[in-house]
Amino acid sequence: MAEPGKVVVRWQRWAFANLGSVFTNFGSLWLILAPLVSLVATYAPRRLFHTYFNLFLRRRSRRILNVVDPYVTVDVSEPGSDVRYSRYGPVSDCDSTYEEVKAYLSGACWQDDARELRAEGAREGDGLVISMRDGQDVADEFRGVPLWWSSVVEKDVQGQRQGKRRFQRLTFHLRHRRLVIDEYLPHVRRRGREILFSNRRRRLYTNSKSRDVYSYEYKSWSYIDFDHPTTFDTLAMEPAKKKEIMDDLDAFRENRDFYRRTGKPWKRGYLLYGPPGTGKSTMVAAMANYLDYDIYDVELTVVNTNTDLRRLLIETTSKSIIVIEDIDCSLDLTGDRAKQRRRPGPSTKAAADDADDRPRNAVTLSGLLNFIDGLWSACGGERIVVFTTNHVDKLDPALIRRGRMDMHIEMSYCGFEAFRTLAKNYLGIDEHELFGSVEEVLREVELTPADVAECLMTARRAGAGEPSPCLEILVDELKKRAEEKEKAEAEARAKAEAEAKAAAEAEAEANAAEMARGSPR
Repeated sequence: MAEPGKVVVRWQRWAFANLGSVFTNFGSLWLILAPLVSLVATYAPRRLFHTYFNLFLRRRSRRILNVVDPYVTVDVSEPGSDVRYSRYGPVSDCDSTYEEVKAYLSGACWQDDARELRAEGAREGDGLVISMRDGQDVADEFRGVPLWWSSVVEKDVQGQRQGKRRFQRLTFHLRHRRLVIDEYLPHVRRRGREILFSNRRRRLYTNSKSRDVYSYEYKSWSYIDFDHPTTFDTLAMEPAKKKEIMDDLDAFRENRDFYRRTGKPWKRGYLLYGPPGTGKSTMVAAMANYLDYDIYDVELTVVNTNTDLRRLLIETTSKSIIVIEDIDCSLDLTGDRAKQRRRPGPSTKAAADDADDRPRNAVTLSGLLNFIDGLWSACGGERIVVFTTNHVDKLDPALIRRGRMDMHIEMSYCGFEAFRTLAKNYLGIDEHELFGSVEEVLREVELTPADVAECLMTARRAGAGEPSPCLEILVDELKKRAEEKEKAEAEARAKAEAEAKAAAEAEAEANAAEMARGSPR
């Protein structure tokens, strides 16, 4: 058997020996075919060549190219600055995909070997977005599949204007096309949105007065930057209750697939109720800081119609908390409707007169119920609705039933564990020998966290910030507040009894006068 090296040598000798005859035969063939090719190229229509190529050669040529270069590229283009106009003003067609890809690649730029980077300020907030300079590339991996991103600049010609447009170019193997298009690119967009969301400044929105909603200058919401310092760590509440609320918020935020699988809109309702000063508004701020959500504070008294209320809902964003504070004082949305229908005689007539006096296009209880969990409430997703009230017994049961207000949280008076949190916040101490005295006072009298916090402020100023003098002053202040509260409650009870007695006497006199007029002389 011949050795492999000798076979290669023989083949090379044969190739060189016959190379001349191959070129000679090709030249002879070309002399015969050249006039024919020239004739066909001159007189045959160009469309015939295109048709023949598209029908017979394009697919075969693509197969050959796939063998030579099996990689696919996808360009994500930087959005242009074109603006179109509608009847309500300018409307931008800006696509956020490019910014989302840049935000996603900012993490890869830190970890990869790219040396020439570009730092740009985030559109919102104080963060930075790190991206590749032109001509740089970074590698990524998704489910074991290698991918490559590169920054490309090409000339952009639009009419008579010339400029440059940037692309983020993704390169991957042909066999991973479905994985990239169906899973990887949506993953890049979701992760990019999360990064952009975390870099933004959170906002506190309030609704504008409903007037001419079709005006060019009208905006449903106005906002300021939200920078409230309250967290669950500084919130004066029993630790077990705080943990229960935080666990519930975590379960809501992390269970998007669960809500979709069970056919429920991705939203959750919380009812915060309790006396004034128990920290209901502070709880909303702590929830927003914990979830990193925006807050939409709805003022129902400036909303004219149910349609305007629905429009407000549509213009809210996901990852937000919609708050209606003191809902027991908002319009005519409280009370038991069944009891109102059973009211006898004059009161029923007076209620009917009041209903006639109200504008017919006012926000109704039905409109608010649809706002909470109607068909329109499912738009957007990942929203929390919070109601606060001082008098939960005055609210219509349909408004606060489970499914609308999923979790009812009682904001009660200040207990000892809540005081320990306040002492940590104001005095910086966790334990002290005078804590027992404070606990006794708080056990005997009901004081709100706001009252205790004000006493701590007074004690801190008087005691120069030292724990022992401050706590001694605090005990005295708490006892004084307790005495003032008992005195105020006694006066309020006496006043209420006097008013009730006067009303009873007046009603008795009215009944006697009525009987006197009705009796025969």
